[in-house]
Amino acid sequence: MKKAICYLAVLASAGILTAYTTTAGTTTQPAESLPFKPGERVTYDVSWMGVIGGEGILEVTEKIDYKGRSVFVIEVVGRSIGFVRKLYRVEDHTFSLFDIDNLCSQRMEVKIAEGGYKKIKTIEFDHVRRTATYKVDDDDPEEFEIVPGSLDSFSALYALRAMREKLKVGSSIYIPIFEDRKKYDLEVKVLRKERIRLAQGMVDTLVIKPMLKTEGVFQRRGKMTLWLSDKSLIPVKVRSRIMIGSFIAKIRDYRGVDINFIPYNQTAAK
Repeated sequence: MKKAICYLAVLASAGILTAYTTTAGTTTQPAESLPFKPGERVTYDVSWMGVIGGEGILEVTEKIDYKGRSVFVIEVVGRSIGFVRKLYRVEDHTFSLFDIDNLCSQRMEVKIAEGGYKKIKTIEFDHVRRTATYKVDDDDPEEFEIVPGSLDSFSALYALRAMREKLKVGSSIYIPIFEDRKKYDLEVKVLRKERIRLAQGMVDTLVIKPMLKTEGVFQRRGKMTLWLSDKSLIPVKVRSRIMIGSFIAKIRDYRGVDINFIPYNQTAAK
């Protein structure tokens, strides 16, 4: 159940534009046109084998200036709930600073608290010098070379949502990721459009499959599929198959985001 609880801390792993090469200081899209803004908050139930044992939260908390760049503060929470929390306490928090002009990451901080295990790791991105400084707890910082415009996997989802026109069914999208001392091109396959049924009603979605290579708060090994609302491209459902069953995350509550749920009685009337 521990992995199920950790599943929803990042729906991050979706992608953006193929061969993304934006450099710091070059505006790619007016911030006003982004499909998300401070005040957006989405909460998910996370279950395994039909048992809900965790919740995840994605939230854009505020807009700030960071080292001369305008950024949105993205907070991601993964925690255990109910009887599972009494058995195993998970309280993971991630803060990602998303550059709203260049659609890239400026900083990421992850605070992990799982049972008696605790860790804090940070990544500082320097897109001019093409480096990322990685630090864990009180260890000495390490510097790595990155591709300009690189993202942490948390910010990647938000960059994806800003580039709807690049998401074509049947295509693959590649983006540069840096995380856990590794840089790689993340492939995201755009599978199909699908109308799915959720507690709030039916919703039209775009189905994607990120080909993940690292681990994180949202467990990132195995076969993962995300259903993105066609309206705002916010994930409304996530499934990751493992050796025994699947982890499922479904949207529970939301505010500050437009999701077009179709009432069941409305379709029945037709």
